[in-house]
Amino acid sequence: MLITIASSLYMLSCTDDQVNTIINDENNYITDKPVSSAPIPGNNGLLLPSNITENSVKMQWTFANDDSPSELLQYQVIVSKTCTLFSLQEILQSVLLKEDNWSNQPINQSTITNLSIGKLYHTNVCVRDPDKNIAVYTPTSFTTKGRMYLFSAGTYTGDMILQKASRVVVIVSARDALNALCKSVLQSAYPDLHQDNVIAFISISNDDSIAAIPIHFADIPLDWPVYSSTGIVIAYNWNDLVDSSINKKLQDAKVCNSFWWSGSLADGTCDTSYTCNGWADGTSSCQGRSGAHNTAEQWLSDNERNCNNQHHLLGLCW
Repeated sequence: MLITIASSLYMLSCTDDQVNTIINDENNYITDKPVSSAPIPGNNGLLLPSNITENSVKMQWTFANDDSPSELLQYQVIVSKTCTLFSLQEILQSVLLKEDNWSNQPINQSTITNLSIGKLYHTNVCVRDPDKNIAVYTPTSFTTKGRMYLFSAGTYTGDMILQKASRVVVIVSARDALNALCKSVLQSAYPDLHQDNVIAFISISNDDSIAAIPIHFADIPLDWPVYSSTGIVIAYNWNDLVDSSINKKLQDAKVCNSFWWSGSLADGTCDTSYTCNGWADGTSSCQGRSGAHNTAEQWLSDNERNCNNQHHLLGLCW
């Protein structure tokens, strides 16, 4: 049996204004608003830190490129002591990106403040377009300036290695022994100063002099200022320390109140004739070169003194 069913075509009309609005918005989005891409950081995302101080740094970068007008791009600087900030995912997970911290206009530099002295920081810059697409620059790291400290490790005759340092460490070299002596005093008498690196501030030989310290200790921060343990600036950097004059007399900076064993000429090189036989002789028949506590000029080289005299040994830590 053949059954034929006649059907009619009906038009469905939606008269709900809210539904029409939603449909129109969706259609407009699809036809008029193609999906936009994230901004492209300028100069391959290079970040340039400069003007680094103990508690601040200036960061500079090149403006990003985007489909939207450049004046609508927003920027935000992210800083962390622990996260490398390598990717947007890492930055988002770190919760360091804050809605209130986006710039209200395009910027290509920012000064980061309230940092800690002598600390390593990681930083990056995020850029956002009006459609909330975010791109990240290439992360960089910097270390804020710290402080080196010059301190007295006590007073000794010229036989510091044999009579004093040998009690602290098995002697490998004069330098090792004197460094160990300074470290021992630093730990006991100056617990609040930096303990990571410490050296004896003294010349021992032509190859191992005060002037040669940066050669033998490559990680010494030459641009850090030098302070006394009481917080007084002695020199603004290494070159300022060894250029034959300092900002404060050692006695005024509370480093030491009498002469100190230097073994050095005015330029910090070793006065090889006056080192108390490599700081192993404490008799009156041998002499060592002292440094001055009571003058800021020519302070590295004062007079020849008998090695049986007691003078300060200075240490430098950072």
